Amino acid sequence: MQAILEIAKLTFSDAIRNKIFYGVFIFLIMLLLTAIALASVTMGRTELMIMDLGLGSISILGNLMAIIITIQSLQQERESRTLYVLITRLEQRWKYIIGKFSGLAAVLSIQIILMCLLLALCIVMFGGIYWQSYMQACFTTILEIWIIIGIALLFAQSSSLFLAILLTLAVDIAGRFTFAIRQLGEQSDNPALQFLTQAMYYILPNLEAVNLRNQAGYIVQYEWPQLLQICTYSMSEIALLLCICSFIFSRKNLS
Repeated sequence: MQAILEIAKLTFSDAIRNKIFYGVFIFLIMLLLTAIALASVTMGRTELMIMDLGLGSISILGNLMAIIITIQSLQQERESRTLYVLITRLEQRWKYIIGKFSGLAAVLSIQIILMCLLLALCIVMFGGIYWQSYMQACFTTILEIWIIIGIALLFAQSSSLFLAILLTLAVDIAGRFTFAIRQLGEQSDNPALQFLTQAMYYILPNLEAVNLRNQAGYIVQYEWPQLLQICTYSMSEIALLLCICSFIFSRKNLS
């Protein structure tokens, strides 16, 4: 447990020092200011427009940051030989994966929370919304980011930075259209295509299952049993990804 915490702390501190974070916050502030400017000349519920634009931007930026920071972190440690030093001090390699995930999840969760608070301040300037559904959307966005970290950790073990980012982005995008992929197979008469789409539906992480941003700000809200179901699915998906990552990493030749 001590080894996992040390790796998590090291990962957290390295990610905090990454200058990409500052650029993301500047971009988000500019985006929110643009949304406020556009919303001020529109008719209707201005706060809902700001919230929709803000939550969408937070999700996109959070996903990109999770992919880039995760893959970059592993690649840099491999190039600087820090990875090999850490591995020699661990009894089991899977502790490195768990520690890495914990540190990245912590720093990205803090980033998402700060962004959501900033967005909430902008919303308050124009009116009120149903905050329970907004907080539920923010919470599930964090769960979504954790799943993306797990996917990025899986592909970050490849030797190519570009390939790792490309594969993670592909799974990220495909994971948002799993239902459409399944429908495509059901409408086809080709047995091979039906089998392929069914396999993709069950293998790919269903990221839309943890997306509550469309209901944010409205009176529609999820009850505790539904939220528990979303949390259970997210944690199960994360656990599966980490198990696969640990299995591959434990048997990977690092020499």
